[in-house]
Formats: sequence, C-alpha cells, structure tokens
Amino acid sequence: MKRTNTDFLVTSNIRRDEVSGERGDPGTEAWMRGRRATQKGMGPAALAAHREWLAEETERLIAGWRARSSVTDPVAELERLSARSFTRFCFGTRDPGAAARRTGELLAALTPIISSPFHFPRAIRRFMPRYRRSVDAQRTLERELRRALDAPGGGGLVESLADAGLDPEASVRMLVSNGLASYRVPAAAVTWTLVALARHPAVADELAGRLGRARTGDGAGDADGDPLLAWTIAESLRLWPPNWLILRTANGEQSCGGWRLPPGASVIVSPYVVHRTAPSFAGDPDTFRPERWSGMNPGPGEYLPYGIGSRWCVGKALADLELTTIVAALAREFRFSVRTMAERPDVRTTLLPASLTLGLRPR
Repeated sequence: MKRTNTDFLVTSNIRRDEVSGERGDPGTEAWMRGRRATQKGMGPAALAAHREWLAEETERLIAGWRARSSVTDPVAELERLSARSFTRFCFGTRDPGAAARRTGELLAALTPIISSPFHFPRAIRRFMPRYRRSVDAQRTLERELRRALDAPGGGGLVESLADAGLDPEASVRMLVSNGLASYRVPAAAVTWTLVALARHPAVADELAGRLGRARTGDGAGDADGDPLLAWTIAESLRLWPPNWLILRTANGEQSCGGWRLPPGASVIVSPYVVHRTAPSFAGDPDTFRPERWSGMNPGPGEYLPYGIGSRWCVGKALADLELTTIVAALAREFRFSVRTMAERPDVRTTLLPASLTLGLRPR
C-alpha cells in the first residue's frame, strides 16, 4: 500500500476503465494535485463550521426517528444525510441542487459494474447497457455539479480546489469521485456502529451516559471528544471496514510478502482480513471490545479502514467528523436492537449489513 503510485498502481477509474496510475502521467499528477487540495480544504476551521450544520441536520433525522419504533434499511437514510453533508461542505452557501441525489443515482448505476466478476474489453463494454447507463448517470451528475459551481454564493471545498489551480472540469472530476466515496462509506460505518451498540447494550448504556453528561456540562470535555466514543467507532471500523477490499496492480515485476509478482498482476488487500489477523488484535479478533483501544497503537499496516500510503482516503477528516457527530447524537437518544439482519453482509461494493431493520427506543 505504501508503494502505491510507484511499484503498485491504481489502474482503473470508478467505471473500471483503464488509466495509467503512474507518477509523471498528466492524469495521475492532476489527480494527486486535486487530492492535496482536498486535504488542505478539510482544515480545522472548515470542519468546525460544518459540524454545527451537521449537528442540526442530525437532530432533524432524530426527530423523524422518535416517532417510529423501528428503521428499515437505516443505511439508505444515513446515505442521504452523508450525501447532503458532502455537498454542503463542498459548495458552501451555493445551492447544490440535486447533486446529492444524482450521486446516489450514479452509484446505483455503477454497482452492477463494480460488483461483476467479469471485466470486458473497452471495445465491448462501451456497448453494454449497464455501462451506458453509468455513463449517462455520470454525465447527468457532472452537469449538476457544473451548475452548482456557477451558482451564486461562496465558501466550501470548491474554493480550495480552485486556489490549487484546478480548472472547473478537474474540480468536477474530483467532486464526482469524492462524492461517491462520501455517499455510502460514512453511512455504512455509522450503521455498523449502531448494530454493534444494539448487540452490546452495556457499552451502549455507558456511552449514552457519558454523552449525556458531556452535553449537560456534568462531565469533562465535549461529547465528540469522549474516548469511549472514539474507541467504539475505531472498533466498529476494525470489525466491519466499509472499504473491505483494496485493489492494486503490479508495475513491472515486484516482490511482496515473500511472493514474486509478474508485471500487471492484480493484488487485493482486505482490511477485513488484516484486522482479524494482525498481531495487535490477536486473542479475540472477532470480539467487539472497544476498550482494547485504550493505549493501543496498531503497528504499520495492521489497521487500515482508510487505506494507507499515497492513496489513503483523502476525506478521512470529514468522515471522522460525520461519524463522531452522528453516532454521538444517535447513541445519546436511542436504545437500538437488531430486529432483522441477514447472516451474510452485502459485499457488492461497500461492506453493508443486508436486510437490516433496527428497533428504536428513546432513552
């Protein structure tokens, strides 16, 4: 992973079209410049301002859930919240229009392509209906993003991209990719955390008590900074990392872990597997135990829910903000139970709980 962009490359885009991935390639360099600008745009001041908006939106979600005894497919509702969060963070006071909804439509169109075990030559796949649907969905989203870029208003991540020298089309490409990642991954992570709290009521009760005391001023520090909250999220990401598979391609003949890999070999790294086999988690790797994170610092490559190396998740700061804000608010307000959930998760794209219905009881 740390040898990405040199010995191992990212050689396909969101639609599995071939790209170079090598340093020095104009497309790769533009992409990396956009990543650096994205990271710079997620500074502490921007995140602090966004936290207030996100807290208000989460309260609206909670108000809707208070009138219900259960939530079927909570991922879908949390996806809509995380999508609105991303577009608001990106566009500031500009009207993002239907960008969040169009992102969801593109993700739905891409799912059959991403999850397929077959990879056809471009000359063939460009005529396939599912490929053409994804192209149409992406064009629709890009038009919406261009409209939002030209809308009156200011602030947001798009200004950081412009300040870094990205032209509008390069900014649109970054927004498409980052928007797709921000649509489902945070929602999946929050949902897995709620499932864990439902299955471990003692942890849920202790966490809710801490969060309640912090909110009323009876505890030390703010709710989002509570260590048990951080440990609970870290443990959920360890057991159920939404990005459960990471693909790289060998750039020439390479060696890795004692294996010799021929040029062009595909290498798959699974954080789901790594998090269960790494020495730091030995003994009870399948057990949800948030307190293990007290004073623990996993070794290099042992914990990678956000990846590692030059292609690590550039939206980590925003994702962390969303996880702590949303989980803290929901854990404080509700007792959760798992009404229904399939034994096997949905692994087609992001790791998701399948056929999930969560029971709700106000605290």
